[in-house]
Amino acid sequence: MKQIIFILSVLAFIGGLVVAQQFLSNKQTAGESKMTPIAGKSFGGDFTLTPKDGKPVSLSDYRGKIVVLYFGYASCPDVCPTSLAVIGSAMRSLSDTELEDVQGLFVSVDPERDNGEKLQQYAAYFHEKFDGITGTPEEIQKVARQYGSYFAKVDTESAMSYLMDHTSTTFIIGRDGKFVSSQPHGANAAAIAEAIREALKG
Repeated sequence: MKQIIFILSVLAFIGGLVVAQQFLSNKQTAGESKMTPIAGKSFGGDFTLTPKDGKPVSLSDYRGKIVVLYFGYASCPDVCPTSLAVIGSAMRSLSDTELEDVQGLFVSVDPERDNGEKLQQYAAYFHEKFDGITGTPEEIQKVARQYGSYFAKVDTESAMSYLMDHTSTTFIIGRDGKFVSSQPHGANAAAIAEAIREALKG
């Protein structure tokens, strides 16, 4: 009888762990890293975005450089400016020689409000080697899925009207345009700089 009670207790404990793990994995707040199923067989790859008032921009336009890619939006109240500031700090820690072969790329998931010179100025504020690009909602969704990323409009009662819930992950793209590595939300500048340097060796 004692053995049966012991076994039931162990099973109950294991069941509790599983439920707790499931709860914690589902409990995510805005700005935390969220990965979605990837469209197609390969992760990452080339893409083209077409801003409403500009010429098409492709990842392949940066071929030969290490691209530091981040999805976000200029009206983001906290996650984006914090993450971009960390990426900018990482890039500033590189030597001039290293920086020559590095390009920052900020993809806005909010084309309704982000476009043209406003977006470029926002991106360049964090580092002069940061480009800001966007495209149609359909194009951005396709690119986000290529990189296992998530974003969605969230209506609010604030003066901003709406926010964008989105993945906060830093992607490192190699000189050949292929995905190399990623850094999660909360990664510090040293970790991102090290990831860039590793990619430069490739």
